[in-house]
Amino acid sequence: MFFMMVFLAALIIQGTYAYAKDNEQTEYDSLIDEADYSGIDSTLYDYGWQGRSFKELVRSVANADTDIGFNFTSTVTEAIIANRTVLVQILLLSICAMFLSVLDKNASDSAMLFISFILMTLIVSVFINAARTGYQCVQMSVDIYRALCPVFFPAVAYSCGAASAAAYYEIILFLMYIVNVLVKNVLMRGNYVYMILGMFDTFSEKDKFSKMCQLIKKVIKLSVKGMLMFFLGLNGIKSLILPLSDSLKMSVLFKAVSMIPGIGNSAQTVSKTIVGSAVLVKNSIGVAAVLVMFVIIGVPLLKLVVMAFLYQILGAVLEPVADNRIVKAVVVLSGSLENMIYMIAVTVVLMCLTMAIICFATNISLYG
Repeated sequence: MFFMMVFLAALIIQGTYAYAKDNEQTEYDSLIDEADYSGIDSTLYDYGWQGRSFKELVRSVANADTDIGFNFTSTVTEAIIANRTVLVQILLLSICAMFLSVLDKNASDSAMLFISFILMTLIVSVFINAARTGYQCVQMSVDIYRALCPVFFPAVAYSCGAASAAAYYEIILFLMYIVNVLVKNVLMRGNYVYMILGMFDTFSEKDKFSKMCQLIKKVIKLSVKGMLMFFLGLNGIKSLILPLSDSLKMSVLFKAVSMIPGIGNSAQTVSKTIVGSAVLVKNSIGVAAVLVMFVIIGVPLLKLVVMAFLYQILGAVLEPVADNRIVKAVVVLSGSLENMIYMIAVTVVLMCLTMAIICFATNISLYG
């Protein structure tokens, strides 16, 4: 114990001298520069990130500058323009169906069958493009978290303790696995089945798969809610024990440092300054990660929300005048988009809340 305290005192004195020698750079700036951000930068740029590097974003968050350049109006406008052609085509098909309804029954049924095939082709193409966007959003969230772990968890271990960092790292790995398996490979494909069964109902006057579609929608929502509740509860339970244990160890270390003759108070002050800077860096990395996910995933998610809203409006407008099969097809498309938005939104919120819980729970070491 004596040799450990002497060694620690030598390190603290050396760090204090270096800090006094270069007083233009704060402690947290040096901690930010020590981390390797090449992995997270490469992942962000692969997904079209055009802002500052992640290290500069962390530094700006630490300096209370969180301007990320998100333009809500332009994103909504792009989504409306991208879906304008399909909306007009569906509206024209509805008008043609209204005029064909005056023909005799055989000719009208044949024409409506032809229109239904064209309508199904349009709606399925819209859904496939939206599904690709949904898959990409889920994959982006997993890839960002995977690239963030080598940067974030060393900061957690440095500011709070290795036990907390290891426990939360296991939770993050499990979360990424569940999101990759459950959301992307099971629930997203279940949404495909929901869309296909809904399209089958547009060719018949009676609903044959409506109950099945309701069951699939309920399973999707219950699964996503269950995933949210499970991981929030798991994070809450972990936050009750491990950070307190590491905080107690840190408090004992601070008291041991303060007992060093001659330099005890100064060494304790410098140690707390270093730990406080590490906590600031760790929280800045967490906030920067949330901001990055908000921009990269928020833009395509907002476009999906605008798409679902537009087709919901179109279905409400066409219902009084258009054929029932056309209205059902548009409503099924809107419902499948809503399912996709729900899955992506809850997944992103869960990941951001997990990051926030880790940052908040590991701050308790400052008060030890």
